[in-house]
Amino acid sequence: SSDLSTLGELPRSYCGMSDIGSDNEFDDFTPPPTLPPGVRKEVIKEADTDTYEKPTPGDEVKVDYVGKLEDGTEFDSSHSRDAPLVFTLGKGQVVKGWDLGIATMKKGEVAKFTLQPEFACGANLPPSVPSDVTVIFTIELVSWIRKTDLFGDGGVIKSLLGEGSGSWDRPKKGGEVRMSMKTLTASGATIDEQSAVDYTVGSEKFGSLTKVLDKALRGMKAGETVSLECSGEYVCDGAVKIELTLEDIYVIDDVSFRKDGSVIKKQLRKGEPSGRPEDGCKIALQVESATDDSGSPLPGFVGQKVLSVHCGDGAMCDALECAAVAMVRSERAVITCTDAAKACHPSLGLAEVTANVVKFTVQLLDFEKPLKTHAMLDEDRVTYAAMQKDAGATLFKNKRFELALEKYKKVVSDLKDTSKFSDDCKKQAHELCKASELNIGACYLKLNDFNSALTSCCKILKDDHCNIKALFRRAKANYGRADYTEALRDLDRTLELDPDNSEAKALLPHIKRAAKKADNASKSTFSKMCKGFGTLDSPREKKAPEPKKEEEEPKEPVDTVAVTFRLDHKLEDGEHFRVVGAPEVLGNWEADRSVEMRKLPPKYEPPTGSGRKPPEQHLWETMVDIPQGEGKVEYKYLIRGPGGDRLEANSHRVNVGGMGGSRQRCLDSWTSGPMP
Repeated sequence: SSDLSTLGELPRSYCGMSDIGSDNEFDDFTPPPTLPPGVRKEVIKEADTDTYEKPTPGDEVKVDYVGKLEDGTEFDSSHSRDAPLVFTLGKGQVVKGWDLGIATMKKGEVAKFTLQPEFACGANLPPSVPSDVTVIFTIELVSWIRKTDLFGDGGVIKSLLGEGSGSWDRPKKGGEVRMSMKTLTASGATIDEQSAVDYTVGSEKFGSLTKVLDKALRGMKAGETVSLECSGEYVCDGAVKIELTLEDIYVIDDVSFRKDGSVIKKQLRKGEPSGRPEDGCKIALQVESATDDSGSPLPGFVGQKVLSVHCGDGAMCDALECAAVAMVRSERAVITCTDAAKACHPSLGLAEVTANVVKFTVQLLDFEKPLKTHAMLDEDRVTYAAMQKDAGATLFKNKRFELALEKYKKVVSDLKDTSKFSDDCKKQAHELCKASELNIGACYLKLNDFNSALTSCCKILKDDHCNIKALFRRAKANYGRADYTEALRDLDRTLELDPDNSEAKALLPHIKRAAKKADNASKSTFSKMCKGFGTLDSPREKKAPEPKKEEEEPKEPVDTVAVTFRLDHKLEDGEHFRVVGAPEVLGNWEADRSVEMRKLPPKYEPPTGSGRKPPEQHLWETMVDIPQGEGKVEYKYLIRGPGGDRLEANSHRVNVGGMGGSRQRCLDSWTSGPMP
């Protein structure tokens, strides 16, 4: 085709075709032209296979070339001068065809370019060559230096001197790097030289040079070397040129169990990509040093030591426990701990630590492969989970609450799928999960994470709404959240089920005092608001004219569904119906927060004196606004009477998804059965 002819007789590999399977559907494919019709390229020697980058306008390129006329007459050659030509690409310093053609080449590539007259005119064409002839150049791209205008104003030009050998990661603001830097004057004299400097990007450590260094570093990869030519406002203390090497980019991770930033790992040396140790794995961790933030050794530290322990058993301090499971074999790192309690452990002579910041330099020498619980027999999984629960209890007793929390979470995780267990194993697994979930709530309370504690307790109460421990711990969680109304409700229910509960009795006056104090504060705030409102219409102030009435803005769509629950069932004296379900507005399966229903009067009353009895009717009804985001809502009816609560056997369902602003009516029948 005409497009293909403009590229000359190129190798099929260059044109994107293959000699294999020449009769397939791609034979008619024509690659898009990369050069205009007046510039024809023929590759004589391909670049190395691992070379893929090409120069762009503004880069400094070095080429060897031979120029000939169509009859073979040579008119110019860099070889005759024994000096390659160096110029800036795309700046019009050479013939137009060169700027276009060399931009398609790779380092080491040799190509022949046939240039029509309109592309053969330029600065490096000898006067002896007529302006209306076609010329042929054989060009080798010896090398090139990537040049970038960092700020777009010509003030700092970055030249790539050495390719990096690391990954494609780039430093980010706040990230730590190791770098070397040399600053020079316009004459090339060295002003300052620093090697292997640890630097936090954006830290202002280098004063007025920080802006230039940060901009350059954030575009470099590990192992890369660049030259920065500064001018104008970017020249600082006579530094016109900066030679900068990014030696390494530190990988920094928050490895604390709760991701609160209290334990940070800075990788000093990458390890083997062979997985990480897990809870229960035996490891060999070498602790090289333990210092404060200034680098001074901690008092009492026993010195370099190899710890051979099992992860998660509490044989190391919390900082090293959570760091070890985040490392790979042979990895070396600095572990920075900002919670002194997490750095204390007698295994290193650090029974007590007073420093605000503790830094451990460690290396994970080796570890055993983790135990795969999913490959165990059912009985063994239950036994192993029971051992984990007991280990968690020991850690909790020793006030290692974060480690205990991880143990209890592992029990719940390992026993999540019991569908193939025997009935006896299922029962044991259920009891273990229930006890562990309760203990998870207790751990969260000790860690002052009241929202997580509340969630954990609600999981238990969903299936066992009379669980005394869960009710009491949820009361403590609500107390911590300053939700005193809910805390009192849970505490009252706890004492109703267990009148002799000493912990509940002791907590009750504290919650009542806090609730009273909060009420007084609310009353004071409300009083001040009312006082402020009373001065708005003071006669001393001139009333502003009433603004013209504007058209009412469209009301926002309603996102709740008015659901009417109706049930026809005869009850004994003193009993009444309630409805309870999964949504918060239906009590989240908690009987004490269920919604009360009212008994409807008979629709028909016989005339007075007729002697007829009114028809017997036992209709109960209530209406609840349920958010449409609840989707398919599950609920049950509950009978409350002198004998206690009775929950029906089967659930009912109603779909409110996407029905905001509408009404739903549920006409149900009571399903008899034992209380779950």
